[in-house]
Amino acid sequence: MNKVILVVFFMFFGVLALAQTRPVNKSVNKDGDNYSVKTGQPNDSTRRRSAKSTSNKNIKNSEAKITDYLIISHLSDTTYVDTTLTIQKEYKYNYLRKDNFNLIPFSNLGQSYNTLSEDFESMALMPKFGARAKHFNYMEIEDINYFHVPTPLTELMYKSAFEQGQLLDALFTTNTSKQLNVSIAYKGLRSLGKYQNILTSTGNFRFTTSYETKNQRYVANAHFVAQDLFNEENGGIKDDNLQFFESGDEDFLDRGVFEVNFDDAENILKGKRFYINHKYVFLNKADSISRNTLNITHVMALEDKSYMFKQVRQNDFFGDSFKSLTLRDRVTLEELHNQLQLNYSNNIVGDLQFNASHYNYNYGYDKIVFLINSIIPNRLKGDVLAVGGQYKKQIKGFILKGALGVNVSGISRGISSKQKLIMI
Repeated sequence: MNKVILVVFFMFFGVLALAQTRPVNKSVNKDGDNYSVKTGQPNDSTRRRSAKSTSNKNIKNSEAKITDYLIISHLSDTTYVDTTLTIQKEYKYNYLRKDNFNLIPFSNLGQSYNTLSEDFESMALMPKFGARAKHFNYMEIEDINYFHVPTPLTELMYKSAFEQGQLLDALFTTNTSKQLNVSIAYKGLRSLGKYQNILTSTGNFRFTTSYETKNQRYVANAHFVAQDLFNEENGGIKDDNLQFFESGDEDFLDRGVFEVNFDDAENILKGKRFYINHKYVFLNKADSISRNTLNITHVMALEDKSYMFKQVRQNDFFGDSFKSLTLRDRVTLEELHNQLQLNYSNNIVGDLQFNASHYNYNYGYDKIVFLINSIIPNRLKGDVLAVGGQYKKQIKGFILKGALGVNVSGISRGISSKQKLIMI
């Protein structure tokens, strides 16, 4: 799987690099040619577009505006870099880089969270990978942004952690031309923690690229992500130490003196993903009465995940075990997802999408369990076909959104729907 990801990634990047070898049109007027960023869905008519050329020969740093530095989500929601100092920025100055109002963190940075509210946004036709408590900092497709900038842009975020800990998130992005943007980023954390055996060490590497042809008919966004999230586990403070924890005695203000349930366990979640979202626009017509847009979009995601838990000896905290020494459980998932979309947008009808999807999955453990008169297999493999659609329409001060999906073949049969009414 790793070799497949690397081969597909470098083949795609090579195609984009060759696409830039065409001669550059030097007949640029004084103010530069207007250009736009078009990615994902075709219904984003309010995005801002830079009016300055981003070719290396025409860059003028003094004339670049902050509104020309665009950040684009996987759904083509476009905004620009915000350099203001506000309370909202303080809320996002944390490990997750987003407002964690409904989350209660554990004792060390980089551990899990307790969730206080239900997420009604997620809609998935396929079962998710296990160990969900480890996925708060696992960057999914919707967590990756793309960029379009007139000059190179760098973002750095540093924060100290608990007991000899540091958190750094660094990003660099540049446009080699008006058509091609690349970015590279890495977020790393290492925090010892205040208690015994609670070290965390995580890393999130991201590489993105965006490309569009000069006539803006073909648009592509792609990214490669490699992540590893490591934690030592101690099972919490022992029961007979709780009274000292609650006493407030200054001899116990150093949390490292408390005894923990175990000091020989650790787990790690790893993942690599290659993703591409590209479309071809057949119709993009606008007049004073109506706007009509028609495009076909292909989305592909190839992901390889693994989660492993290790412990030196069996502990009663988890109950009975098949083994008493050298415990090691590892589960993996290899998933390939392809989706073909037909998108139509009209200011009267709204935004319509019809899609068909194919999932190929390979999920399981590296061991088979033998019980009395039965065997528990270690792996699930198969293919799932699904069809669905989405709708969005703004009616005065309201936005009506809905989605429907059905698995029509495969072992994972099901139906999923979502409706939302937003007041603006």
